[in-house]
Amino acid sequence: MKLLLKISILTLICVFTLTAQAQIPTTSIDGVTIQTSSDNPKPGEEMEISVESYTFNLNAASIVWLVNGKTQNNGIGLKKITVVTPKVGQRTKVTANIKTAAGREVQKTITISSASVDIIWESDGYVPPFFNGKLPFSYQNSVKLVAMPHLSKDGKTEIDPKTLVYSWKNDGKYIDNGQGYGKQSVEVDSGDIPKPLEITVDVSNREQTEHSVGYLTLSPAAPSLSFYEEDSLYGILFNKSLADKVQLKNSEMKILAVPFGFNFKNNQTAYTWTVNDIEQSDLEKNRSITVRTKGDSEGTSNVYLDARNDTNFLQGARGGFSINFNKKKDNSGTGAF
Repeated sequence: MKLLLKISILTLICVFTLTAQAQIPTTSIDGVTIQTSSDNPKPGEEMEISVESYTFNLNAASIVWLVNGKTQNNGIGLKKITVVTPKVGQRTKVTANIKTAAGREVQKTITISSASVDIIWESDGYVPPFFNGKLPFSYQNSVKLVAMPHLSKDGKTEIDPKTLVYSWKNDGKYIDNGQGYGKQSVEVDSGDIPKPLEITVDVSNREQTEHSVGYLTLSPAAPSLSFYEEDSLYGILFNKSLADKVQLKNSEMKILAVPFGFNFKNNQTAYTWTVNDIEQSDLEKNRSITVRTKGDSEGTSNVYLDARNDTNFLQGARGGFSINFNKKKDNSGTGAF
């Protein structure tokens, strides 16, 4: 009976010991970790690879570093090296062969791949027809964001962006309708508080074997006003905005104000024109003004415009110019404006 009891106790001890060993993570057996300085490497950038240990002194250990099987560097206490990340879709294998002062040998390997994500954006603020430039992102406007990922499995052909999985965030919070398969673009409203948009997009293939993250900080700015001559024969001369001082060559001139970046969806923008500090109340809804000479006088008139959106209170701009006019024989003008 005592013999049977001893055998049973020994059996229980063996079962417990085997179970406990099976639960120990393999990465903690040797007490050495290998890590990279970035978890989102881009092609062709320098990256630091390092090893750490809490069980023995690496400063006294002999470390040999291999990159794709070839020795890159070695030395006593050489715990870090720098490598250049590979092209999109390619892999770089980095191995650290460690031999402690006591003669213990440990090998650590990490595989590096690279990818990148570009983010392009477009604001919905107003620009004149045929405008070819890049409109700045203005207060209280929406902005469309499009991810341009560069991921590859074979290092030759990039994966179709439509087949990737996207996760968009703004300021660390998920963007509505910005998560899931094929969500390459998303629209974000800047809101009523003037602060930068901190955009991140996490992109991966369905198998989660290829992955990258794109970042973009987009700071809104106040909209602006520019002025253009509206010629009776050629139309609006968008090729050149008017300077601060304008010389009136004929008896009259029509000038159009272009409020770059304003939101015209609600059509609540009011225009306050003043000529020589006199408000022109009849032009409250007009984006243009006509200036004329009196024919028998010369001098300068100062013209200013204050444009304000009654709904989006952050959207406002002020600008102006001075008109220089000379004496004209033609008396058809009706006044200074």
